[in-house]
Amino acid sequence: MQYVKTHDGFEKLPKENVDFGGGLERMTAATENLSDVFLIDIFRSIIAELETKAEKKYSEESAKKSFRIVADHIRGAVFMISDGVLPSNTDQGYFIRRLIRRAVRHADILGVEKGVLSLLAQTVCEEYRGSYPELLRNLKVIRKALDDEEAKFRVTLERGMKEFEKIARNGKQISGEDAFVLFSSYGFPVELSGEMAEERGLSLDFEAFSKAFKEHQETSRIGAEKKFKGGLGDSSDASVRYHTATHLLNAALKSVLGEHVEQKGSNITPERMRFDFTHGEKLSEEEKIKVEEFVNSAIKEGHLVRSKEMSLEDARSMNAVGVFGSKYGERVTVYTIGKESEPLSVEICGGPHVENTSELGTFRIVKEEASSAGVRRIKAVLE
Repeated sequence: MQYVKTHDGFEKLPKENVDFGGGLERMTAATENLSDVFLIDIFRSIIAELETKAEKKYSEESAKKSFRIVADHIRGAVFMISDGVLPSNTDQGYFIRRLIRRAVRHADILGVEKGVLSLLAQTVCEEYRGSYPELLRNLKVIRKALDDEEAKFRVTLERGMKEFEKIARNGKQISGEDAFVLFSSYGFPVELSGEMAEERGLSLDFEAFSKAFKEHQETSRIGAEKKFKGGLGDSSDASVRYHTATHLLNAALKSVLGEHVEQKGSNITPERMRFDFTHGEKLSEEEKIKVEEFVNSAIKEGHLVRSKEMSLEDARSMNAVGVFGSKYGERVTVYTIGKESEPLSVEICGGPHVENTSELGTFRIVKEEASSAGVRRIKAVLE
């Protein structure tokens, strides 16, 4: 922006490069003499479609914030997924995960039924089809990504909300430690916890959360270094089998419990394996059975175990499981279990591993218990 309007006309600004934050949508609203940017045609159609699925109307003042968040976040998610960014725990993937999970919560506030949020993607794609025809071509992929992420979040959402309410009743501030538990065990981005705290007249200690998060990263780094060595006490055939089984167990826990699961450490001997992971609650018998079934199914199907050395950036791009704040070096080894087009597990690891999952035997959980705050431990054997 170069000029400022005065009573006498336009005058040059002292600094002629001021960005006033207009943006295309705000400029459109101004030209249409609208005070609400969400009433321009693009947003209006998304909100109108959302109203057909909600119990509230945009005209209700108390509902406007939630309508705006859902419309804006789903629109952003559609474009990112179309560009190849999928929800994950790292980089752009984590950003889109935050968008979708916040949209899910505000869809709940509006009374939108579970599983219908992705239907808005088609409205977004239709609105932008003239300038971005690739959106409609990618609609199937976009909707699946939105549905999958909503389903993963809902696995822990109900329990996480109960935990949040319990924490919120205890004082005027959500501690950084509690916010970290909500983040690590229930998949609540800290911004979401902060927003919920504000709605209840509470504050959240973001500084303490950052400290807890940094400590978590350091612990993960140390754990990752141990993980590269495999956590093996020796390199016997039995220990190698258990080492490969930890990859399947990690994948099984993510599938059954949710993507918030992260490996926190492992210890392997020729007799058994021990695996620590982030999760806030004791596993139910049904969950343990599902985990065992996932692993044993992968063993029975006889999947190849492949390894490939690549750059850290390439490992990121294929969503390999790892702790990307750690010192991996420029080259890493990625182990893939299953079909290359749809692998069961993709992890950065130092090996060694078996060549085929059929070599593992039968997987059985012996014990599941708490390891530390927000961390569970599974002890298992291969028979």
